[in-house]
Amino acid sequence: MAVSFAWMFGETKPSGTELLLGVLIPKLSSKTIKQAVGVVGCIIMPHNVFLHSALVQSREIDHTKKGRVQEALNYYSIESAAALLISFIINLFVTTVFAKAFYGTEVASTIGLVNAGQYLQDKYGGGLFPILYIWAIGLLAAGQSSTITGTYAGQFIMGGFLNLKLKKWLRALITRSFAIVPTMIVALVFDTSEAALDVLNEWLNVLQSIQIPFALIPLLCLVSKEQIMGTFKIGSVLKVSC
Repeated sequence: MAVSFAWMFGETKPSGTELLLGVLIPKLSSKTIKQAVGVVGCIIMPHNVFLHSALVQSREIDHTKKGRVQEALNYYSIESAAALLISFIINLFVTTVFAKAFYGTEVASTIGLVNAGQYLQDKYGGGLFPILYIWAIGLLAAGQSSTITGTYAGQFIMGGFLNLKLKKWLRALITRSFAIVPTMIVALVFDTSEAALDVLNEWLNVLQSIQIPFALIPLLCLVSKEQIMGTFKIGSVLKVSC
């Protein structure tokens, strides 16, 4: 999917200057604020903060050696930065492709998750690998990734914060139910309206964006305390920038 949108990005031939200005000095109208806030929420999902913390703990590190800990921190920083950079680039490709192809057209207001693949197919084709199917596979992969990370984060939270010691199958059943049951209800309620599903998806991403401070602020407070982090506590510059 990333390669396909990179190809379509090249086909649209966007202005590099305008693109750079849009990234560095973004300008938003009142109609696009919800989408912008939603993009932040869908990329930096609040539960991923807990998930990454748990994944870090799962790796064996000799905490008695400062050099080993610093080396691990460097690798974790590179890993997180690379993941966010790749997400940013892919979202830049997707946003640019749709903006250049459909912004200001009569069909712009009718494009949603369900029919976006068909519009891309009509506009760009795809040859041997039709864009329509690539878009569908991308949506499926994104949904699976979100579900898996959400379930893992829920398991770590139940075991860490709530100290619930359950069998793995029972814990997976409970956390999956919290995700699947509301999803099934929403799918049944909004089954007759594709536009309603798009609106719901936008507001879910906005909700995730609103929840980010509730996960990030406690984390910043903890990692800035010397009695917890020792010499590895974050500095004032990093704390303010976050």
